[in-house]
Amino acid sequence: MTGLIIALVVFPLIGGAVARRNWGEAYLLGAGLCGATLFIAGVLHIPLIAALILLIVAALVRFRYGARSTDRIDWPLAPAVLMFLPFLVCAAAATIVPLNDFDGRAFWILKAKGIAHERSVDGPFFHGATVDPRNDYPLLVPIDAAVIFSLADSSDDRQVRWMYLLFLVALTLHARERLSRLTGTLAGSWCAALIPWIPQCSQMSEGSALSGYSDLPMGAFGAGAFFELVAAESPVRFGLWVFFLVLTKSEGLPFALIFLLLGAFVFRKRIVPAAGMALVAIAALVLWRHGIPRGDEEDLLRLLPTIPQKLGRARTAVATLGGHLVDLHSWGLFWVAVLAAAIAGAPQRRVRLAIALIALMLSVYLAVYIATSWRMTDLIHASASRLLLHLIGPALFILASAAGPKVLNE
Repeated sequence: MTGLIIALVVFPLIGGAVARRNWGEAYLLGAGLCGATLFIAGVLHIPLIAALILLIVAALVRFRYGARSTDRIDWPLAPAVLMFLPFLVCAAAATIVPLNDFDGRAFWILKAKGIAHERSVDGPFFHGATVDPRNDYPLLVPIDAAVIFSLADSSDDRQVRWMYLLFLVALTLHARERLSRLTGTLAGSWCAALIPWIPQCSQMSEGSALSGYSDLPMGAFGAGAFFELVAAESPVRFGLWVFFLVLTKSEGLPFALIFLLLGAFVFRKRIVPAAGMALVAIAALVLWRHGIPRGDEEDLLRLLPTIPQKLGRARTAVATLGGHLVDLHSWGLFWVAVLAAAIAGAPQRRVRLAIALIALMLSVYLAVYIATSWRMTDLIHASASRLLLHLIGPALFILASAAGPKVLNE
């Protein structure tokens, strides 16, 4: 339970110093800021413990004097009850079921333990002292887990299981608040209440809240970026979400670039701060990877030019990926409903923005699948359902827009 207390206190405290509109947003921003700040500190060889102390002190000062949002929403009871029932089941599972997904235990959590033990993002762990074939995976989420391991003074996997579950809770609460303001309270509440009921989010599947993968945090940060994009309120906060995406997973870089492309049309000249933050994140990631041995991940920059010679694989790639969109065991009818809502809401400008984001990101994934040197269908079956988690924010917006009485700024 120590890990639960640490996650409940540290991350919302840090995030609440930036934005205090809802607890979910505070948790997500706090987890992003903590992991990103300590990663930058590690790349610059600033002691991680010193950077963490300074970050918490700054958050305490800012939290004490920051303005709290006074614009409250009266939440309907039924979707709130529907929303929290799966959380209770997930909490019980996190308490008694050991972490058993392969990538979580073999790569992501192992990185967290290495960082916690060495207090470094480029120490012996990343130079061959421990076998780690995914050496150059981005480290934002493992650093957050390392903070919990360090503060709890324990390397027990159960300490960080709560962090991942709270990512699901935070995503749901943040989506409820933002969708309610963008599309109407009832539509936003009911659509957000669906999130913990989606099997891919809450069951014992790879990438879910009960695993050690970084796909759910990636989806949460992507949702935060998308909600800021359609609201067009704060390019700085939009830039923070994009910053987190770059440092969360390898797929975060193309995701961030697509966000910046669309953000340039929405924010126009105001996109400059967000672009600057993304450049800092990219530079830090490149610098860190340059200083450690390369893992066994495919060199996609070398493989992408081979796509013209592999276009015969495109039909199979599209069909196999499409099969995961309608996989009842992973997603239920969620993506079927999103497709129907997209067709119904396509004339709305903000809905077209969500459709464009999903289409561009799916195109990136298809390009990688076609170019891969792996057995393509095996790779798609192993990754597609959890990669779709990255797009849950714009997908929920499309769904809520079809059900809601309004779409902001139409």
